[in-house]
Amino acid sequence: MNLNLPDEQDQAAWPVGTDSFFQPQRAAFWVLAALIVNGLFYTVHMFSMGFRVVPVTALLGLLVWGGYTLLFLLVFRTLDLLEQHSSEAYVLAFAWGGFGAVYFAVPANIAIQSLCAKLISPDFVAVWGPAVAGPITEEFLKLAGVILLVLVARNQFQTYLSVLIVGAMAGLGFQVVENLSYTVNASMNFPLENQVYPVLYNLLMRGLLNGLWSHAAYTTIASFGVAWFLLHPERRMVTRLACAFLCFALAWAMHFVWNSPLMDERFDDGPVGMALFILVKGIPVVIAAGLFWRVAAQENGAYLHALAAYFVPERELIRDDEWVRLGAPMQRYKVRREIGWTFGLRARRLKAQMQCEQLRLIRKAMTYGRGAQTLRHEVAVRRLRAELEPLISVSKRTGSPEQTGRPAP
Repeated sequence: MNLNLPDEQDQAAWPVGTDSFFQPQRAAFWVLAALIVNGLFYTVHMFSMGFRVVPVTALLGLLVWGGYTLLFLLVFRTLDLLEQHSSEAYVLAFAWGGFGAVYFAVPANIAIQSLCAKLISPDFVAVWGPAVAGPITEEFLKLAGVILLVLVARNQFQTYLSVLIVGAMAGLGFQVVENLSYTVNASMNFPLENQVYPVLYNLLMRGLLNGLWSHAAYTTIASFGVAWFLLHPERRMVTRLACAFLCFALAWAMHFVWNSPLMDERFDDGPVGMALFILVKGIPVVIAAGLFWRVAAQENGAYLHALAAYFVPERELIRDDEWVRLGAPMQRYKVRREIGWTFGLRARRLKAQMQCEQLRLIRKAMTYGRGAQTLRHEVAVRRLRAELEPLISVSKRTGSPEQTGRPAP
């Protein structure tokens, strides 16, 4: 990706004007919307029996998995990952994963397993069916939603991170709806008349123990190939396609290994054996997804640095130390945490708000140039800094950050 700053004769090097995700003039928008709505009706119909038979499980499951979703969103928000797009992007991505992809995945998985039963044997399907069918259909369908979103609003996707976060949301949507389905079905077939235990059991097993290396991680890995394809138009088409295919293949392979009976006999059925089994299968997925996130964050940082240097040169808006941290979500979080320890919760909230406004200022300036569209964010940064600095000054009278072992903001 070319990050060279444009001169006055080459202003077209930076994108001006950004597509929204409401694009009724584009076919991809209607395909995406139609499939999401169709999947929504299908999902509601699929759960309708469960809501009638085990209403406590269904309602409690909605609350539990809704809270699970909010926890992921809180992590994304803490790391400023949700500043990549407007909110409708994440709603559409989550809805595609939860409704559009699920609608096609369920019958497709059944069809593939039925075909395997005829071509090989029912015993093979009983053991290997989920590993054969799941990765093929689910990884393809989740990634198809990411591609549709890119087609709807192409110039919204300027960095790797902007593609990866949408992929993670699509995977999260699939993961949450799938887990809710398992929760309701487990309650309907549970040997005891207890509608609460299946919710707690599935939250522990599918949410807490398996959640970090599930669909959101797989789609993140596959989405990196889409991002690389988009952001390297200077490369040969065969190279771009190969990268996209390799990332998809890696996500498929990790999903295949997770669903397969490989290593089942190497661990016992006790709690310790089960925990070790999950870790051995899951940790490689987390490591791989983390490496892709790291590469995306570094590239996003270089992009933000170039934008800020060109469009927001004023040091009172983005100081030198803040400029350095633009591409490091964890460093920004660390600064907020250290400020909270040293100067109080209000100072931490002000710093967090200022960081968000700085990111919005940069992205608005990239899209529209400096002017009326960015004025609100410029005023907000100056106002928040004016509120933050007195709090820091008052705290320094009783103990400096150096004395307390905390860094200054």
